[in-house]
Amino acid sequence: MAPKGKSSATSATRKKHARKAAAAHGEADEPPQSKDKKPKGKDKKNKKEPRKKVYIPPTKPAPVQPDPLDTLGLAQKLPPELLVVLRLLSKKDATTKRRALEELQSAWISKARQGGADEYLVYTLHDIVPVWLHHLPTLFLHPSRRIRLLAVGLHSSILQIADLRKEIFFHICEVATSDQAESILGAWCLAVHDVDRQVSSFARDSWSRYVTTAEASESKLLLDASLFSRLWEFVQRTLLNPGGVYLYLNPPQPTVPTPAPSRRTSGRGTPVRKEDETSARPRTEEEEENEQDRKARLRIGAFGATEWVLNARFGSSEKAHDKEKTVESTPSKDEFLSPLLNHVLWSSLYHGKTPPFVETESFGFGQPVVRRSAWSLLQTLMQSCRACCGPLLPVLSPAVLRSAWVEPDPLVRSAMWQPLLVFLKEFPNAWTVDAQSEREEEEGSDSDESDGDSSKPSRLGPSHAYTEFLQFLATGCSGSPVQGYPAILVILSIIPSTIIASSSQQPLEDIFASFWAAIDARVLNSLDRVAASAAFLSSVLESLTFFIRRLISIPREEATALIQGQSEGEDLDIDDAIKTYLKEQIGRTWEELCSGRLKVEAGEAGSLLARTLSALHKIRPDFFEYAWSVLAEAVEKSLLSEADVIPTIIPEFLTQLSERLDQGTVVREAADNLIAQVVKSALDQCAALLGAEEVKQERVAPLINILDAFGNRLFAEPEVAERIDELVRRQTHPLLVTIPKLVLLYLKHRPDESGCLDVWHQVLQAVASYPDEIISTLPTFLDAAESESLPANLRSQGELDEAAGSLLTDVLSGVTNATRMSIVQRLISSSDVFITPSCRENLLRSLVDAFVLHLDSVLHDEKAPIRAFTTLLSLLRGLNENTESSTLLQFFSTSLLPRLYVFAFLLPQFATVDQEQQALAAFLWDRALSVASEETRSNVFAILGQILRDLIVDCTARPTPDQILRAVPQSSAFNADNVLGIFPSQDELSTMLDGLPSTPLDATLAVIDPLVPPPTLYRASGVASSGFDSLGFSKYARIVYGLLLHFVDGRHTAKENTWALRHFFALAIYAEELRHLPSAESPVFARSVPRSVLQGLLDKVQQIAAYLLSSTAEELWHAKVTSALLSQSPSDVLDGAGQLVVDLVYRAKRQDNVRTSRILHLILQHALSNATKADADQWMLVARKMEKLAPHTSLAIVFSVTRYAPEPSRLDRFRNELAAGTLGIPASKANSEGLWLLRNLAAAAPDPESEVVFLPQTRAVNLIKACQQWITSDEDLDEEVQSEMTLVFIHLVPILQNVPGAHWDLVFDVVENNLENASLNDQSTFVTLSRTLRLFIVIEDLVSTNKALRTVWGERRTANLTLIRDLVSTKLETSRASTPLSVCRELALQIVQDLPSSLITRDTLAKMCHLVTDGSINVQRMVYQLLHEAAKKYTEHFVIEAAVDVEGTMKIELPAELLDILQRNLNQEDADEYEQEWLGYLLAWMATLDLFTDASLKVKSGYIDQLRDLDLVAGRLLPTVFSLLDLYGGMAKAFKLDIWDVDEFYFDYYSTESSISLRLLAAHVYYRALLVLPSLVRTWLAECRDRQLSTAVASYTSKYFSPALIRTELARVKDPNATAELSGENISIKVASVVNEVTAAFTVDEQQLELTVKLPSDWPLHAIEIKDSKHVGVTEDRWRAWELGVQQILTFRSGSIVDGLSFFLKNVTSHFEGIAECAICYSVVNATDGSLPRKPCKTCKNRFHAACLYKWFNTSHSSSCPLCRSEIMTSR
Repeated sequence: MAPKGKSSATSATRKKHARKAAAAHGEADEPPQSKDKKPKGKDKKNKKEPRKKVYIPPTKPAPVQPDPLDTLGLAQKLPPELLVVLRLLSKKDATTKRRALEELQSAWISKARQGGADEYLVYTLHDIVPVWLHHLPTLFLHPSRRIRLLAVGLHSSILQIADLRKEIFFHICEVATSDQAESILGAWCLAVHDVDRQVSSFARDSWSRYVTTAEASESKLLLDASLFSRLWEFVQRTLLNPGGVYLYLNPPQPTVPTPAPSRRTSGRGTPVRKEDETSARPRTEEEEENEQDRKARLRIGAFGATEWVLNARFGSSEKAHDKEKTVESTPSKDEFLSPLLNHVLWSSLYHGKTPPFVETESFGFGQPVVRRSAWSLLQTLMQSCRACCGPLLPVLSPAVLRSAWVEPDPLVRSAMWQPLLVFLKEFPNAWTVDAQSEREEEEGSDSDESDGDSSKPSRLGPSHAYTEFLQFLATGCSGSPVQGYPAILVILSIIPSTIIASSSQQPLEDIFASFWAAIDARVLNSLDRVAASAAFLSSVLESLTFFIRRLISIPREEATALIQGQSEGEDLDIDDAIKTYLKEQIGRTWEELCSGRLKVEAGEAGSLLARTLSALHKIRPDFFEYAWSVLAEAVEKSLLSEADVIPTIIPEFLTQLSERLDQGTVVREAADNLIAQVVKSALDQCAALLGAEEVKQERVAPLINILDAFGNRLFAEPEVAERIDELVRRQTHPLLVTIPKLVLLYLKHRPDESGCLDVWHQVLQAVASYPDEIISTLPTFLDAAESESLPANLRSQGELDEAAGSLLTDVLSGVTNATRMSIVQRLISSSDVFITPSCRENLLRSLVDAFVLHLDSVLHDEKAPIRAFTTLLSLLRGLNENTESSTLLQFFSTSLLPRLYVFAFLLPQFATVDQEQQALAAFLWDRALSVASEETRSNVFAILGQILRDLIVDCTARPTPDQILRAVPQSSAFNADNVLGIFPSQDELSTMLDGLPSTPLDATLAVIDPLVPPPTLYRASGVASSGFDSLGFSKYARIVYGLLLHFVDGRHTAKENTWALRHFFALAIYAEELRHLPSAESPVFARSVPRSVLQGLLDKVQQIAAYLLSSTAEELWHAKVTSALLSQSPSDVLDGAGQLVVDLVYRAKRQDNVRTSRILHLILQHALSNATKADADQWMLVARKMEKLAPHTSLAIVFSVTRYAPEPSRLDRFRNELAAGTLGIPASKANSEGLWLLRNLAAAAPDPESEVVFLPQTRAVNLIKACQQWITSDEDLDEEVQSEMTLVFIHLVPILQNVPGAHWDLVFDVVENNLENASLNDQSTFVTLSRTLRLFIVIEDLVSTNKALRTVWGERRTANLTLIRDLVSTKLETSRASTPLSVCRELALQIVQDLPSSLITRDTLAKMCHLVTDGSINVQRMVYQLLHEAAKKYTEHFVIEAAVDVEGTMKIELPAELLDILQRNLNQEDADEYEQEWLGYLLAWMATLDLFTDASLKVKSGYIDQLRDLDLVAGRLLPTVFSLLDLYGGMAKAFKLDIWDVDEFYFDYYSTESSISLRLLAAHVYYRALLVLPSLVRTWLAECRDRQLSTAVASYTSKYFSPALIRTELARVKDPNATAELSGENISIKVASVVNEVTAAFTVDEQQLELTVKLPSDWPLHAIEIKDSKHVGVTEDRWRAWELGVQQILTFRSGSIVDGLSFFLKNVTSHFEGIAECAICYSVVNATDGSLPRKPCKTCKNRFHAACLYKWFNTSHSSSCPLCRSEIMTSR
């Protein structure tokens, strides 16, 4: 580079440019003239004189152009709306301009173009043409892209209106000044080449359509010489000074200077705002573009405009040129191009800040788009005016050559190549021109001192451009090798030899060193490394050939200069130098190819070298021979090298090298000889490897590749063939271990088939002889077989059969790896090459058997691993993909395919199966089934059905019936009949049901179901189930449940099999019994069956029963059924439901049992709802007919008719007959005949709420007398008879309520006797107890309206209530919970809910709180009402005791039984599943919080201390509540309480059908806890470490609870009952609900003491604030003590505002009454227990609170007075 301190504007530079111009025109250079020597001083002066720099004068800003609206008076002519829009165009704000352009386009121009009614607008728009053209340059060059786009579009729209277009053209040509026309056309032309493509597209369309340089027309604007020259001048100015042009078009507004502030003003006046204190304003759209970007944008447009100008000037027709010559003012071509002689303009090509060819800041610095535009301009110059570019050569040469090789931007380089190559090709002397300019620049300052030596021609120095070109090569064409290297040869061919020779002492070596520097620097390691390396190698070899050709074709002196530069030395042998270059470059090429640093494909490298060698042979054969010797030596050296790795490129390289050379030539012959030598050497090395102790496979593979590539040459010579045969036959096993691929090569290329077959048997025998090595030796041959590389005639003779069986055994036993499994799979899938057909069949049979056995294990054993199927399925998949093996698998399809179906569709239902395995099994099933024959398909589905049937009846099977049925629809081959076939038949199911116990689980079920007889009427069966499945279902339950699920989904199938309804009802009965008796032993279900499963089963039975029994609503259904039962008509005319009833009755006649009667009752319950009286009468006839044969079934019919059918006449007669029959039954038969009579009578009893009369009074009295005779007789009356008698009494006492007599004593005696004998610990008494309690309730209802009866009953009522209360309070084990027990408790609680207060004691709460854990919702709900009242009694006792406890010895505690419930751990899994448990827990807390009602502060404190010590609130209550309200998931997932009032809860509306009831109860409990225990909740929140939970709780509480709590607390203050203690003569209470404040005032001598309590908005999460407004007459210490006491009550004692204010007012009242305060706490009233100071000191006479004194003793560890320090005697 030229020195930076020297300028390019010296005299020498000017002379240089003149000489270059002359040389370009063919003129001879003038001989340099000798100059006289000047004085020495002047020489020094001239030498030190600074050189002139290029100076571009700045463009003076033009004055602001006046708006035509004002100068032409258009403001008065235009419509106001249009005037406003045009005024907005003058605004500086970009948004305002944009809106103005949009308005002008839409509201005026578009309407004018449409014509019609708006055609008149054209005449209005005529006047705005001057205004529009005035703003056009500014808008077209505006920084905002949006404004430019709108302006160009608007201009195009205006030009499309013919009248406006003519007006615009006329204004430009005739009206506008030259400067205005120049700006308009220039801005328009720049917009055509705008940097934004959309703006450029719109502008180009209008420019090309309406502007021309050819002939004028009405529709086009002709750019004549004047306009064209003005346009060219504007473009030139924009190129050189875009900022000045922009400033010219956008002159700054004149500003008025701000006067300096007067010095006389005071410093305290208006402050002067400093520059750095100015408020930052947002940048406008114009300011978003900085100055450099603006210049670049304008310069890009100017470059594009220059191209258009040049094309228009030099690309026009000859006619246009002739026309130009006639115009005198038209400049010549040289003059026209003279602006391009400016060096500064071409600095746009240079990327750096300061270009080396001109000392100024580069226009292309930091602007790659500008540089691309400059290269585009150069291309246009070369295309349009190439012949006229001679004068430009001195300027272009340094700019192009010094910019091209250092360009860093890849996009610029892609645009650079074409213009660069064209330029260098057209002007090859550019290198010389650049070099001469550099030399003259360096010697310019010394030219004046030259003397006689100046006549000698001087040598060119090193060219900087050439140096940069070498650096360009060294950097891999600056990172663009694929685009750059193909052009290198062209560039090198253009560079003059003198330039190359002058660069260094070894020019050619430098060129190749620059080439290889890119490899050394690894700059070709890009994403497209292969293509880049190929381009590099091609360029290197082409350059080598080119320079060799040049060296032998140019003069010797020039060749010598190319080799050793311009240094003078000894004579040089050119041939030796060329050979040196060949050796270096060929050797380096092979070295880099082998090492992999030059990433070229071997074939491509061979092709390139073949082309190079052919070219060398054509140049001179000796050059080829030398190059070939270098290459051959290098290849042999690589092959024989002792290194581990042999280059892998040798085979393909030599192949391509040979194929690319012409056949029969010397070059081809040399290549063939080299290949033969390489093959022989490879074979020798293979033989040597067999005897080596350690063989490195890295060396083996390349040798094999070489032999494989030239395998056709191995057996061409007999000697070589014989040697290979001997090697393979004698060294078979070593070859298998070391080089197995050599055996494959032998089999592949040996032409002898019989010899190959013998070798193959020998190979298989060798593999089988070494089973431990089989996983390493066999895969190679398997690969060859799969790739069809083995000869087709090879067959196995059983050599590998035994080894294949051992491999499969290892794989199936789990001793396997992926390699062994792959070998087995491939052996089975292979043809007969490795194993025999019989061996393959045996292997497949073993595989299928293993799959079947393991699947059976998984179906029954949870611990059986499913992972073992991975191997089996993988093997099956591989075999299925092989056609031959797939065909063979068809023989095993009947055993394999059903198991595949089970694995794919059933196993995932109950076990975790990998999705890939499942999909694979399903695929194998579908594929095998699709190709199977119809017979095979039939057999497969038959076996599959049997498998599913076995699973359904097998209790040890893991899949449930539901899961089995879900797996069935996965196949379209299963229809309804096929599915039904997987269940046992009807007869089989009937046999199974008959084998089950028909008796109820327990006699206590009679509490719920009246059809359950006493134990004496049936014989209990002890048959137990043989086992249960994982759900707890027996075999029978599994089958029936599966059938139920199938019928629920398939209604049509269910309709055709109504017989199954008997089994559904039987299963429902067993499920119902277990649900009511969870601890009982059921023969059908295990105890572990979840209640939800039982309930789901019952729901499904009800669903299917409603559907199947829908036919009972048909007319004459009952008549047909009863006729069939009475044998009046055949039963074959009945539908399914009717036939089922008939079968049940016939079955009962043969063997009557309780189960059949209950099933018939369930059917009649649905059927009789639509029966008529006549139908009911017929049913009674059926019942009476079978009364003796099937008493249980007859009873069920009577009970059903009584409950669900209209009252028939036969039923009334039946009741009277039964009642009359009691008189004829003696006491001795009461336990037998009497029992059945009472059961029938109870079954026939009508609903008490109905209008049907049970019995006439007389017959009822006689019935009771008969019962009395049985009781008073000497015969022992069974308890069952008394129980049935009690049930009958329930229906008799309403009839006898107005009949006095001894029968009432009998009834009352029975009630009292039953209650005395009943116990909740004895479940045998539950039936009698439940009936007795119902009778008690009926009596209570009767006495409420019957005064006489109430008098008699009153004598016994209290005793009976006491008995019932004691029964209820009995605590039982939770394991004995049952529905009969809950029913008894419900009935008892219903009675004791209104228990007299005299019977509720302090212990009632403790004795009955356990009932909240009962399994019945009704029991829990009713017991809470009792506990609510009991809590009041419990607290009332402590309040009284605490008031009289002067010594403070009483301990206030919660009931231990209640605490036991509060400390239980709940099941946290599912609140819905364990709702009763959660409900009981919340009810226990409700009862606990009820204890705080009306409790004194001391009692409350005792309760709170116990709760705090046991951590019940923080550790138990709050986690439970937060879990129910979903607060652990954050506020977003929490239960929303927006529509609910949390301060109230009504238990009557509690429902178990929805979990919302439990959540609302939890919210209410939380509300009450916040109200009663705010201090404990606040403590938990403060100690909570879970940030998310604490935030959610705080937000949830403040949103849903705080408003209600504040409202309740303020309501307490207003309540007269609660604030009775706050009333007084001098006391006033004020409540400000708006601000949540309460103020207590005490008046003393017209002065008030006030204390204000303020509730925060999120109370009680934050403590209450105490405000002391006035404390007149009270010392600060005493007042502070009172405040602290109030704060303690409200914050730490969970006291209410009433408690706090009461404490304050008591202290104030006592203070002014003269009562001395405690000397410790400074309060009269103790904040803890509300006591007065009663403990005196005998010495100082001061009194203290007992609690304060006790605390003082504990903390001071002494019993002295706190004031006088004397001993205090605390005894009274």
